[in-house]
Amino acid sequence: MNIKVYATLSLSAFFWGGSAIAGKYALGIFIPSVVTFVRFFLAALIIYVFIKNKKQLLHINVITHLKMFVTALFGVTLCYFFYFTGLNGSSAFNAGIIEATIPLITLVIASLLGMESVKPWQLLGLIIAYLGVAITISGGNLTTITSAAYNLGDIMLLVSTLCFGIYNVLIKRWIIPLSGMVRMFLLFFYGSLALLPWLLLDIFHQVSFCYPGRMISAVSLGSLLFMSVGGSVLAYLFFNQGIDEIGATKAASFINLVPFITVFLSVMVLREPAGIVKWVGAMVIISGVMISNHVKEPAPVSAP
Repeated sequence: MNIKVYATLSLSAFFWGGSAIAGKYALGIFIPSVVTFVRFFLAALIIYVFIKNKKQLLHINVITHLKMFVTALFGVTLCYFFYFTGLNGSSAFNAGIIEATIPLITLVIASLLGMESVKPWQLLGLIIAYLGVAITISGGNLTTITSAAYNLGDIMLLVSTLCFGIYNVLIKRWIIPLSGMVRMFLLFFYGSLALLPWLLLDIFHQVSFCYPGRMISAVSLGSLLFMSVGGSVLAYLFFNQGIDEIGATKAASFINLVPFITVFLSVMVLREPAGIVKWVGAMVIISGVMISNHVKEPAPVSAP
């Protein structure tokens, strides 16, 4: 009976998981500022076209605009500044498994603000997951962390999860009386608007949109479209429809597929090397997340 909604939720997970792979293809040609800005500005334009009553955008009060700008600053601008910069220096494999810790960092921030209490098993899961992160970014040699010999790209991916955790807490704390489509439009529009200084700074320093000697290809353009249309528009629409059809808790369970899809595609499509240490780190992280999510209360919904 719910085959269609399960299929669309699976597509959401595929679009989110595949975005890291598309990002690697795009970053092979375009500089990070171009990839990040184009992804979200194009997504904002697409969503704007599908807003039926555009006049409602003129009646949004200043406070709501400010709240949307702040949430976009953390959920899009800062999050994806660090994400694409980190992805440019790391692997899609690492990005996928580090991204799996977003619910845990959200829990930590919410507990620090007194919004949630951390249960013993959640604390255990948190410790296990970040032990897995340490294994991943150190390549199994934990002394590299104390000697600052780790991959800077992995650290930036971790900062990206922190920014998205703050975004998750903000949208739970603030009541923003907007429809889903309008909220998505403002989120992507303000997020891309705040990315403009980064893009203009690259232009000012005469940085080419593409890396020297590399030609724009159909694959690189298709990757940008995949991230904009698939990862930033269809995925959110399908996910929100899933929440309406089967509820937030069941729909949120499909988010757990994202790191598995990213890891699988990074090995099968990008042919990234995945040694035993990476697989151990991935399994430790996912185990920690699963332990932390073993709660009786409905799980918080946070899309990647």
